[in-house]
Amino acid sequence: MKNFYQEIKERKIRKWFAIYLSSCVTVIGLLNLFSLRYQFPPNIFDSLLIIIIFGFFSVAVLVWYHGKEGKQKIKKREIVFHSIIFLSAVFTAYLLFAKDPVRILPYNAKVVAVLPFLNMSDSKEDEYFSNGITEDILTNLSKISDLKVISRTSVMKYKNTNLSLKEIANELGAGTILEGSVRIIGEKVRITGQLINANNDEHLWAATYDRKMDDIFKVQSEIAERIANELEAQLVPKEKLLLESEPTDNIEAYAFYLRGRELAERYTDEDNERAIEYYKKALKIDPDYALAYAGLASSYDQKVRRYLYPGEWQDSAVAMSKKSLEINPNLAEGHSSLAKSYEAKGDFKLSKYHYEEAIRLNPNFSTAIHNLAVVHFDEGNLDEAYKLVKKSILLKPNDIFSYVLMGGIYQKFECNGLAVKWFEKALTLDNENLLTLLYITEQFILMKDLQSAEKYFNKLLSVYTGNFYVLFLGGKLEMLKGDYSKSKKYFEKSNSINKDGEYEFAYVLKKINRNNDANKILMNEMELHLEQEKEVSEISNLNAKNLADIFGIIGDNEKSLYWLNIAVDRGWTGSGNNYVYPYLESVRGSDRFNEIMKKMQFKVDSMKTIAISFGSELKECN
Repeated sequence: MKNFYQEIKERKIRKWFAIYLSSCVTVIGLLNLFSLRYQFPPNIFDSLLIIIIFGFFSVAVLVWYHGKEGKQKIKKREIVFHSIIFLSAVFTAYLLFAKDPVRILPYNAKVVAVLPFLNMSDSKEDEYFSNGITEDILTNLSKISDLKVISRTSVMKYKNTNLSLKEIANELGAGTILEGSVRIIGEKVRITGQLINANNDEHLWAATYDRKMDDIFKVQSEIAERIANELEAQLVPKEKLLLESEPTDNIEAYAFYLRGRELAERYTDEDNERAIEYYKKALKIDPDYALAYAGLASSYDQKVRRYLYPGEWQDSAVAMSKKSLEINPNLAEGHSSLAKSYEAKGDFKLSKYHYEEAIRLNPNFSTAIHNLAVVHFDEGNLDEAYKLVKKSILLKPNDIFSYVLMGGIYQKFECNGLAVKWFEKALTLDNENLLTLLYITEQFILMKDLQSAEKYFNKLLSVYTGNFYVLFLGGKLEMLKGDYSKSKKYFEKSNSINKDGEYEFAYVLKKINRNNDANKILMNEMELHLEQEKEVSEISNLNAKNLADIFGIIGDNEKSLYWLNIAVDRGWTGSGNNYVYPYLESVRGSDRFNEIMKKMQFKVDSMKTIAISFGSELKECN
């Protein structure tokens, strides 16, 4: 061992290694400097690193044989050592550069936005088809639970936009963008698609599919599966089965369905009627087209919900939804349309069940997620509503109705600052939206800021003159201001359109000494609500609250408190309503009233604590 150390000293090995290492550090520093300036490819640095590592062994051999002073002959074994080192370096370089480079996906890669596919066909009439392909590919991706897919309504506004992909992705919170085009050529279709990393414009995948029209569904499922693979998303067997199922084997029926769906989504009464015609044409060709039945059910529901047709159309909606599920029990759209009808009928239990089934089958079904949040909100399950609406906003950014619902939840939590913030956020998207203006006016009423409430109410009145909800709100606002004469006029106008606001009108009549008229209205209202109680007693907290108000105005304090307690037990959470509006003034302040309010507040506080655990801004609650 002593001789070995002596040899190292004589051959000056430590000196040579010190020179070698310092030279390597200098070269690496220079390479890094020039790389920053001229953007050298990574392979140059990798090659230098291989040279440095294997050069270390060559230097060791060179110093051992030639480190002593004087001439030393080159020996055969030295040549063999250098040859082995050289071949090892070449082999290492081959292993490093021959394999595919490791691709590091962005942190939000699995948040996908499918931009509207371009219609490259000669006929602009085929625009509906390219839109339909976009929506169906989006729907297929939505069935993959490991992905987060931005909703169609959020991406459609970027059709023909001048924004860059990065700007679109930033607005939507997406990490990857899928864009493409559709061209119809006779009986064939060409679909191109490319998946892009929105953070650096890197193309993750691109493909062109030239297929017969009859293969359109296979192409859609292939694209979805390929994207899942590229994004390293887990695709469970049931999801794969759902992706590969074909909704119809008739391309003509599919075309009629696409036309119907596009018309229905324009949200006008006339277009909805035309959509119904196209759905029926699709079903005439293919009577087992479950998706067309679901579309028909949704249009029937819209006739009642949006266009104020008689409620009997909801029965037709239920029948069509059930028909779609008889054909395909795993159809998310069928469960969603059935849930909407049950929600409209007031059967929240069945509505929740079918919304949950729709979401189980399509985890990114933003409409079903939002609607389920609304049902929980109406039932008083504020923590569940909050969790769902947060997910809805992620999948459907810049959605007015989700913003309003979030504001409504904060209103129930008595987080006034946050409620106003979300209502104002909704107004930035549409400053004349009816629902938002109604909610923010009510919010300022509950905050007892009648001046701000009046400002927004005047905006409502200027845009929606003659609207029942606006006139009814005007009656309540003037009532709180003490102008009963003006309040009476608003209530009379609203009641000429709809009789839903009768007992509030009766309160005003009492204030102007028209007791006989007021009592007639109150007796009639009481009978109607008690009759309704027999039908929906297990689910209607609002009906119980209305009865509490009616008996409060009548002066039957015992019954008023009885129904108020029932309303709270069923999920009524409008604490501020009980203190701001005067209907319960005869019981307010009593021990029993305070007990009921304390019970309500405990429930609300418990739900607020759960909501905070979701990473909520509720911590800012004022």
